[in-house]
Amino acid sequence: MRIMTRTRIAVAAAALAPTLAFAGCTSTVPTLDPTPSDSSLQTTSLTPTPSESESAAPVDDPSDPDSWVIADDRIGPVVIGSDFDDTVEAIRGSGVGDMPGCDGVAYGTTSDNAYDIVVIDDTSANVGTVHEVSVNWNGDTADVGPRTAEGLGLGSTEDEVLSAYEDTHEEASAISGRSFVLVGDHLVFTFTDGIDGATKVSLVTDGEPAYEPCA
Repeated sequence: MRIMTRTRIAVAAAALAPTLAFAGCTSTVPTLDPTPSDSSLQTTSLTPTPSESESAAPVDDPSDPDSWVIADDRIGPVVIGSDFDDTVEAIRGSGVGDMPGCDGVAYGTTSDNAYDIVVIDDTSANVGTVHEVSVNWNGDTADVGPRTAEGLGLGSTEDEVLSAYEDTHEEASAISGRSFVLVGDHLVFTFTDGIDGATKVSLVTDGEPAYEPCA
């Protein structure tokens, strides 16, 4: 029994020798910083940045009538009361130009012939300013062309127009078979009997939109 005890002591001493020797060393063992918490980790968004082609299309591009916005004094870049010649020159890229044999009227159609655009000079006052700008529905596709901020335009129904604005009222036309909804002082939606949606949207300085500008 005594021999076994001494043997255990010897083995224990041998096992402790390296530990004691290491403890006497004065060098410092580097330690790792604690793992940062989740809240301190920086995260990278996985949402892709839209490319230029995915960015919003330009608004009121003079060469693209589909981008034009209808407001209370304009359709796109065509503002009632502005200089007629300068305005027509600015939108020639849209296909609108002087109408042969018809002074004071500029006219053009879209490439798909879905609607046309008419700009009329204020010839009655002989002041050379825009009296009217209108878009006229030509085809079978509704909801084409310039729109208001509320999304209304060619093809919008009379009920949609009346419910979208507070300052509206219906007016009869001097031309049989059509009627108007006037919004504010200058914005006019024209409706034709037998057709559900607006067939014409106009901004006019006064009066009703022209039926035949060159008549």
